[in-house]
Amino acid sequence: MRFFNVKRYIFLLAFILIVCAVFISRLVDWQIFNYEYYKTRANSSNIYFLKTDPVRGEILDCYGEGLAVNDTGYKVILNRLAVEKSRENEVVLEVIDLLESLGSEWIDILPIGVNSDGFYFEENQESQIKSLKTFLSLSEGDSAQSCINKLCIKYDISNIDHTDAERRILCSIKYNIDKNGGGYYSKSVPYVLSEKVSKEAVIVIAEKSDELPGVIIQTSLVRKYVNGTVAPHIVGYTGFMSSEEYEQRKDTYSMDELIGKSGVERFLEDDLRGIGGTRMVQMSNVGGEIINVSEKKPAKAGNTVFLTLSSKLQEVANKSLKENVEKAHQIASDATSGAAVVLNVKDFSVLAAATYPSYDLTRFMEDRSYYSELAGDKAVPLLNRAFSGAYAPGSIYKPLVACAALQSGKIKPSETVYCGGSFNYYRGYSLKCMGVHGASNLLKALSKSCNVYFAELGRRLGATLLAEYANKFGIGVKTGVEIGESKGVVAGPEHSADVGSHWYESGSSQAAIGQSDNMITPIQLATYTATIANGGKRYRTHIVKKIMDYARSKIIKEDEPELVEDTGVSEENLKAVKEGMREVALSGTARDFAKYPIPIGAKTGTAQNSGSDHTTFICFAPYDDPQIAISVVIAHGKSGTLSKNVARDIMDAYFDLKK
Repeated sequence: MRFFNVKRYIFLLAFILIVCAVFISRLVDWQIFNYEYYKTRANSSNIYFLKTDPVRGEILDCYGEGLAVNDTGYKVILNRLAVEKSRENEVVLEVIDLLESLGSEWIDILPIGVNSDGFYFEENQESQIKSLKTFLSLSEGDSAQSCINKLCIKYDISNIDHTDAERRILCSIKYNIDKNGGGYYSKSVPYVLSEKVSKEAVIVIAEKSDELPGVIIQTSLVRKYVNGTVAPHIVGYTGFMSSEEYEQRKDTYSMDELIGKSGVERFLEDDLRGIGGTRMVQMSNVGGEIINVSEKKPAKAGNTVFLTLSSKLQEVANKSLKENVEKAHQIASDATSGAAVVLNVKDFSVLAAATYPSYDLTRFMEDRSYYSELAGDKAVPLLNRAFSGAYAPGSIYKPLVACAALQSGKIKPSETVYCGGSFNYYRGYSLKCMGVHGASNLLKALSKSCNVYFAELGRRLGATLLAEYANKFGIGVKTGVEIGESKGVVAGPEHSADVGSHWYESGSSQAAIGQSDNMITPIQLATYTATIANGGKRYRTHIVKKIMDYARSKIIKEDEPELVEDTGVSEENLKAVKEGMREVALSGTARDFAKYPIPIGAKTGTAQNSGSDHTTFICFAPYDDPQIAISVVIAHGKSGTLSKNVARDIMDAYFDLKK
């Protein structure tokens, strides 16, 4: 046994000595015998670190249908490692000429144009112009010509060799390379000349590859909006960063990187954005040959976002809203817009949110002139009216007032208020009713939408208490939806229409019928309706269902119902209000729903304002076990039938009644 141990020790020692001898012999070879060879080889190559593209996460509806996805495309890259510096300008101008002749855009961030009179600053580019002058250390008053002159000096662009248009192209590209953080003289920055080119352009450029050293066609993932008309305001779009955005993010973003500009693309940028990787390239100094390429840091894809939206329900809401706004326009010429929102009563997820007029997101991303057309449209199609449009609600505000009055003990369901056709409590102030309703209790007042009854409730409550309950139900506060919204306005002394003027007590009566300074968004109206329907508990309104990794194999975050406010309105009082809303649909102002196959609770509204009256509508269904809450606003729509039509079409689709 002892002899065996000695043999093992001798073997191990011999093995170690052999390994050491090999290492020593290699070191001697490198440092003594072949020192000059390895020194020359090391000095004859350079190492560059190149960035690889990030992959942006996709946006899907609640069923996994694509809204914003990644499609395979082609981009043109200038690999400055593979082109001699003396030929770079010539190559750039030739490839830009090719791209323009083939109808493909190239990335151009220079806020300077050129015509027969020379160089000029382009319109609506103030921040980019300021950034350019700061970059060039020029003063605010310096001209476009001064900027071009300094860029030409900086980048060694000759005035003799090039036309003004060519000088502008070269200045734009080399300025952009610098803005990307690599610096013009740092060849380690592969420059993207064009983000998206046609297959025709790919073929032509490939055929001319021998004449265009360093110009590479590369496959890439291109943002594709599957149906650009479904929910453009919600999905949003991406674009190149402004100078302000770049200043905020330059530590982690390059200037030519796309960033979310609106909607989910913007507000979930951190979740959607992928992270580019790093590739090491070793090149020979002699001949510029690539010796070795290795991946140092792999790219990381962004996450996939599932929305709560149903594309099919959204399409129905869009179509119906458009049809009914256009019908309203035939009655009232100022009726040109509207919005509709559908919430899941159980968790306050947004199932649909339609805005009219709208736009085509696909065309928006592909046609520059389309943006100018939209921006100049007086109907403001770029505004998300469902979340940010604020309107006087009219009588759909009355169920909220009823909740506040009942819970605060200002009235009981059976107590009556006499309606003789007008409310005349305040001296010098008279508020007309739509009819003469006589002695009216809550059920009758809601059913007939009696202004006198609710003006009296407003008087008893006062503006402060009424505003307090409005906030509890999600009015005058943000609902919590992830992509941005308007806070709206609840009428009261601090929101008087005449700034600095005295708030008259009669304003509370006016506010209680949905007038005065009340300005409420459609998503707030749907939230408040859902709060009544589900028993007085308001959850955070949301549009994100879950976030998964790019492969959709792992859930990163899943939305859970989040209680924001317990309104404190008792079950008994809510029942009385809901019974009144049911009566609205059976015998009141929405009695055209009396025979609707699904029982609903509802309230109609007509809101006075400058121009024709707004027509508004809220409802929840089914009445006995609410699943959805709907709000519809047609601005200046005049006819209440039209807003009800939109809600009916949405419910038909949701409950699949036509089938």
